[in-house]
Amino acid sequence: MDRRRKRSKKWVWGVVFVVLVAVAAVIVYLVWDGYFKEKQPENKGDDKSSSIVEVVEKEPQVDKEAEKVSKEAAQKAEIVYIDEAESEAKYDEITGVITYAGVAGDNLMIRVNIDQYVTGGQCELALRAEGGSVYSDAAPIIDAAATATCEGFNVPLAGLPSGELNIVIYLAAGDKTGEIRGSVNL
Repeated sequence: MDRRRKRSKKWVWGVVFVVLVAVAAVIVYLVWDGYFKEKQPENKGDDKSSSIVEVVEKEPQVDKEAEKVSKEAAQKAEIVYIDEAESEAKYDEITGVITYAGVAGDNLMIRVNIDQYVTGGQCELALRAEGGSVYSDAAPIIDAAATATCEGFNVPLAGLPSGELNIVIYLAAGDKTGEIRGSVNL
């Protein structure tokens, strides 16, 4: 008599079950980790903890061309940083950056941030093209908590040539002077 042994397929089902449980565990871990990573940790404990409040200011709507021009100008703007190891004479120099240079409406808007706290003084703007100076203006320096800024320049587009303009802003406050350079395409 021929006795055939029937093989049990239980071990195959057991392996499939273990693999499915492992895959489900990985998916649950990833979802759980992603869910709690996005949430900010809550302050628990003593009364001395402080909360941070985010303040958001709405900027005026500027067309896409102005945004493109301002991004290009920001990339081309020169930023001058003072190294603390440099001589004391460098601390008499005013440094800063052009934070915005773009077209808004019928004006070329230029905004500047000064890296140091200075009171009083003046910013003198000079716009230059290949042929020389095309526009100049002056604005007072306005002090802020730890830095300062120029009041800002709104230059009418009507008198400006198209193409690349070099921006030079001369700064003077007390016995300190400085210069900020950049460019803008019109």
